[in-house]
Amino acid sequence: MLRFSKKKIITFWAILTFMYVLYVEEFLYAINMKRWHTIQCKDERECVRILLVADPQIIGNMNEHIHIITPFSILDCDRYLKKTYGFAYEFVKPDVVLFLGDLMDEGHVADDEDFYKYVKRIFDIFLTPFNMDTTVKHIWLPGDNDIGGEDTRITPKKLQRFERAFPQPSLHKDRQFYDTSNIFIGVSHVPLMFLPSPFVTKVIDKMQPHLLFTAHEHKSMIINTDALLRQDYHITPITPDNIQVYEYSLGITDLYEIMIPTSSYRMGTKSIGYGFAVIENSDLKFTVLWSPERLFYLEIYVFLFGLPILLVCLSTGCGCVLKRSRHSHIFVII
Repeated sequence: MLRFSKKKIITFWAILTFMYVLYVEEFLYAINMKRWHTIQCKDERECVRILLVADPQIIGNMNEHIHIITPFSILDCDRYLKKTYGFAYEFVKPDVVLFLGDLMDEGHVADDEDFYKYVKRIFDIFLTPFNMDTTVKHIWLPGDNDIGGEDTRITPKKLQRFERAFPQPSLHKDRQFYDTSNIFIGVSHVPLMFLPSPFVTKVIDKMQPHLLFTAHEHKSMIINTDALLRQDYHITPITPDNIQVYEYSLGITDLYEIMIPTSSYRMGTKSIGYGFAVIENSDLKFTVLWSPERLFYLEIYVFLFGLPILLVCLSTGCGCVLKRSRHSHIFVII
C-alpha cells in the first residue's frame, strides 16, 4: 500500500499550483492566439488595419457586490485587459484603434477625481505599453457607462469631461487617418440596425454609411440589409465556435453593421474578444480575435489555494466545530 508523507503531499501540491499559475498567466494567452486568423493586404498603401475594442468597462470603486474584494477585482481585470489587448495589438499591427464606448463601468456616476483615475487606468492598459507607435490613430467613443444615457442623464459637463480626457485625432479624409475612397464608415456605441426604429432610420438616412461598427450588446454579429430598402435584415451570429474571416464588397447594394463583442470577462459571457477589420479599396475583411475565458480559471485558483488552507484549519483545530453529545440530541460548540 502506497503511503505519502505530509512533506511529499505539500511539495506535490506546491509544484502543481506553480505549474497551473504559469500556464494560466503566461502560456494560455500565447496558445489562444494560435486560433486567430491572419488577414493579409494585397497593397499596404491601400490597406487600413483596424483594431476594434468594445465595452472594456474597467471596474470602479463602488459597485462590486463583495466590496472587500474590489482591489483584487480591479487588479485582475485590468491585468486581463492589458494582456489580451497586448496580444491583439501585436497581432493586428493596426493603423487605427477604435474604442466603441463603455470604457469604464462607473464613469457616468464618478466625481472628477475618480473619473480621471479611471482615465489613467485606461491609458495604462491600452496606451502606455505602445506609446512609441505614434503613427497609430486612436478613436474614443463614449458609452452610456461613460457619460450616462441609460441609468443616468447625459449632461454637458459629462460630455465635456469625456472630450477633454480623450482627445481625438483630426478625422480628415486623407492618409493621416484612412482613405476608403467612396466608402463611408459609421461608428456608434449602441447598435443601430439590430433594433430598427424611426430614430435609427433618421440616423442612417443622415449618415448614409456603407458600414457600421457598433457595440453595447456584449456579443458579436453581422447584420446586413439592402441599403436603399432596408426591409429584410440578415443576421450572422459570430461565436468562438465559428472562427473565420468574413469578406464583403462595400458600396454596391448592401449595408453592413458589425457588432463587436465585449473585451471584459466581467460582462456575463464567455464570448470575449476584439474585432479585427481590414479595408482595402472597397473590400472588407473581418474576424474576431477571441480571448480566453477567465472566471473558470479563477474558480480553480480558489480550489488550489483554498483547499490547503481549509485542511490546515481542520488539522490545527482552528475555527468552530459542531460536536454531538452521546446522550442527547444537543449540539455543542467546541
